[in-house]
Order: sequence, then structure tokens, then C-alpha cells
Amino acid sequence: MSSNTQLKYKGTIIYIGSTEVVSDKFSKRQIVLSDKTSQYPQEICFEVHKDKCAILDSYNVGDEVDAEFNLTGRLWKDNKWFNTLVIWKINKVGSNNNVGTSAPVSNDNVPKFDREISDNDSLPF
Repeated sequence: MSSNTQLKYKGTIIYIGSTEVVSDKFSKRQIVLSDKTSQYPQEICFEVHKDKCAILDSYNVGDEVDAEFNLTGRLWKDNKWFNTLVIWKINKVGSNNNVGTSAPVSNDNVPKFDREISDNDSLPF
């Protein structure tokens, strides 16, 4: 059985990059979030695309945010793949101001899992 899973991440902003214009129809911007509450904090790089690049202007390093994102992947060449975490909704923790879209997202980019992932799951290394 396969189900769609909505991916979320709560963290503190440690970096907001400048907007990179890739073409006249596509731009992207990086934002790095850290979960400082875990024993081994991770610095996770996300992207925002197109019109959402300007939304990050209202955020600052040190803000705690909730982000909802899609996981995308693509083949580059010679069996090398790249994954991208694309934020489609972000808001400051404790704020009712949702920034982004709450409209339904196409299921084309939503990853499918055979089972639910629990906090007890661990990586094989």
C-alpha cells in the first residue's frame, strides 16, 4: 500500500541566500534551517522557487519557522542523482501568518512511501 506523505520541517534559519535567476521564467533561492533541539543538529538546505523567492525577504537569520516542502530528484549523468527540498509553504513559529500557498499541490512531486516513517527508524550507517 502506498500513501502520500506531507513533509514538514521545523527549524531555525541560519542562512538565507540571494535570488539566483536561472532564466526569465525561473529563479531560485536557498534557505538553510537547523534543528538545534536534537543531539546532533543538522543544517538542511532547502530552496524556494519563482515568486516565493521574494517571500524570504520577510524572514531573518535566527527566526524559527515551520516549512512544508516537496522532495524532488533528478538524474544528472552517469548514474548520479540529485535531490532537492522545495519549500512551498513557510511560516514563523507562533505566528498565524502563513506565507506560501495553502492551495493543493500537484501529487506529481509528492513522494510515495510504502509505510509510515516513525521516530524509531534509523539509517543503516
